[in-house]
Amino acid sequence: MKSIDDTESEVFELSVEDSGTEITARRTGKNKKIDGAPSLYYLGLIGEIGFAIAVPIAGGGLLGVVIDRAWSTTPKATLSLLFLGVVISFMNIYNIVMMISGSKKK
Repeated sequence: MKSIDDTESEVFELSVEDSGTEITARRTGKNKKIDGAPSLYYLGLIGEIGFAIAVPIAGGGLLGVVIDRAWSTTPKATLSLLFLGVVISFMNIYNIVMMISGSKKK
């Protein structure tokens, strides 16, 4: 991967002439730019992975507690749905890794 200093992109500046009808572009220099995906992509990816892990586990646990209270089956439904949430989380992580590696299209 290239560092910030390795890659450069051109910067243009727009200026308006005194007549007010002509716009010209002139090159003012070079601006350092990071090559590759923007940092917001990685931030979004971290969020996607976090939700892919947390939501199924927390949802399974919460739904299990509600079912256990309604049917008086403590802790059978909670543990079962919590385990199901962990399995779904692993499947989600597998799918995200496959999507990133290019083996699977989203």
